[in-house]
Amino acid sequence: MAHIEVIAEYSDRGAMLWADAYPGAYSRGETVAQALEKFPKALSAYASWAYGAPLPDLAESDFVVTHAYKTDLAVEDADSDVLFPSERLPMDMTEYTQKKILCIRSAQDFEKLVTSIPQKDRALRKSRRTFYGKIPCSAREMAEHTNRTTAYYANGLGLAFENEGGLLENRKRLFAAIESAPNFLLPRVHEASDGELWTLRKLLRRVLWHDRIHAYALWRHAITFWQKERIANPFFFTADK
Repeated sequence: MAHIEVIAEYSDRGAMLWADAYPGAYSRGETVAQALEKFPKALSAYASWAYGAPLPDLAESDFVVTHAYKTDLAVEDADSDVLFPSERLPMDMTEYTQKKILCIRSAQDFEKLVTSIPQKDRALRKSRRTFYGKIPCSAREMAEHTNRTTAYYANGLGLAFENEGGLLENRKRLFAAIESAPNFLLPRVHEASDGELWTLRKLLRRVLWHDRIHAYALWRHAITFWQKERIANPFFFTADK
């Protein structure tokens, strides 16, 4: 198969890799090399969720890092601001609609996972602080944190937006706001108040990734408290991801 192009974002403390053609797919590690070792399983699981079937026989050699960005951000805690070269390109309605459907399904699946947790307020991991404050520790906190970022992403795209309702309801409101902007498919680059650069393509990737990274944390911790069969796994996670 043709090589899968990978974007690397790394610091002296950690690395995060993204598959350019699979928005939302990612892997993490202490180094780029370690994250690359994890990518075959991570991308196969993502493809199972997004497209209904894994990518067969993936190996580390199937990936090539085409762009690498060193950053001072807390990559080890999943901080990110990279804008891919491809995310500056135009998008047509067909592609937008396909990614919109994935983003809405991702919110539905996140809510399905949360619903399956027997005790929503039980702390599932130790509390600590990161670049964005105290990490969410319970299922309810993880769902609320994931939902709160909706306004942050929308504001990055220059949209006036405030969070209302649950994750799925808020996600649908986000797309209504995007589509209300004139010529919203044009490849505009927006600079947020913190200096981060955003495009519509980047927002769609970040929405899918943010759902997935917190859903994985929730699922991984929940199965240590309850039987794995009891906890919904709509994202096709594996414990050794």
